[in-house]
Amino acid sequence: MKELERKELQNKISFLEQENRNLLKVIEKNTEKTFLKEAYEELQELLKLHEKRENEISELLKATQTVLETHDFQKTAKLIFDSCARTIGAKAGYVALLSDDGQENELLFLEDGGMPCTVNPNLPMPIRGLREESYRTGEVVYDNDFMKSKWVKFMPRGHMDLKNVLFAPLNIEGKTVGIMGLACKSGDFDDNDARIAAAFGDYAAIALKNSKTLEELEKANETKDKFFSIIAHDLRSPLNPLLGFVELLTEDLNKGDIESSKNYAAMVNSSLEYYYNLLSELLEWAQMQSGKIDYNPVEIEVNKKIAYIFDFLKPLAIAKEISFTSKISVDHVMADGKMLETILRNLIVNAVKFTDKGGKVHADVLKVKTGKTKFLIKDTGVGISDDDISKLFKIDTGFSTEGTKGEKGTGLGLILCKEFVEMHGGEIGVEPNPDGGSVFWFTI
Repeated sequence: MKELERKELQNKISFLEQENRNLLKVIEKNTEKTFLKEAYEELQELLKLHEKRENEISELLKATQTVLETHDFQKTAKLIFDSCARTIGAKAGYVALLSDDGQENELLFLEDGGMPCTVNPNLPMPIRGLREESYRTGEVVYDNDFMKSKWVKFMPRGHMDLKNVLFAPLNIEGKTVGIMGLACKSGDFDDNDARIAAAFGDYAAIALKNSKTLEELEKANETKDKFFSIIAHDLRSPLNPLLGFVELLTEDLNKGDIESSKNYAAMVNSSLEYYYNLLSELLEWAQMQSGKIDYNPVEIEVNKKIAYIFDFLKPLAIAKEISFTSKISVDHVMADGKMLETILRNLIVNAVKFTDKGGKVHADVLKVKTGKTKFLIKDTGVGISDDDISKLFKIDTGFSTEGTKGEKGTGLGLILCKEFVEMHGGEIGVEPNPDGGSVFWFTI
């Protein structure tokens, strides 16, 4: 009996062992399936991530090409915005630059994504709300529940609903000069979107800086081309009359006609004086443009400097019976002596040039509220029209008129004055003299 029970027990044990082996095989198969499924799913996620990164790189490369090949910033900004919006899945947004006073966005373009919005796109865009955070920090900021956020109170009436919003700054040399706004992503914005938007914001900033640099270079080249064409004309135009005067002078001297010779000699002298002044001013300007003129401020006794210039120009004043006067309420000023002399000399020569016989040229020097010293050169001359005032101090206009006795000028003297004044951190201008004539003034 015991033997039978023992065999039955062994049979049960064998059966259980077989069942266990079968169960283990089933578990192994299911585990393998689960592993393969998980591995497959993980591989799919990796492929999606790879595709996403590949798309990001592709859009960044497009943006790079845009920056390198497109010099129109508004066009470049739109292309960069489109690349950024495609990459992170935003449907709407804009690019704007900071206004000169730093108070508003100046909109370059607006993409509404086809969503209804009744707000006038020409309305001011003050720097406030969430975009103010981006301007203030110079970092990307975003909000995924914008319509319930504290920022929504700044939205104008009629604005389309914004599920979420992201702002990426345009930073140039540590200063935020504009912003790229993106909105209405189907999912939420995340830190990766912020990273991508920051990169595209940097591209837009580089494009803006490049466009400004190129614009300045083109303007400078155009200005200098105009200037040198004017100078070339001024250098050429008196040569034929000068040669003619010399020829006539020679003939009259040979004839013994002393009075006529004196007249031609005076004309030759006047032409040569004009040439000398032109070449001197041109040389001084060229030295300044090449950086060969250094700015070396020292303490200057104002009264002595004005007296020296008046004394130097006394022959001009005597020739036209013009009186020099001054009222100086400043003892000393910090300035570059040579530059200050050039400024004063040019302004006083101009005053004499456009003042009739028996007139006056007066110099005032005083302190103004800003703490700067203001120099005023007043004359009782013919004055300057508003239209002509707008042409002064500009290198591309080559503006110059004859004085009351036919004195010629180059127009370069006032340009030199402006550049020297600006090197002193000052300003220069002209206005009508209440007593008749003009008042040229500058501050240092």
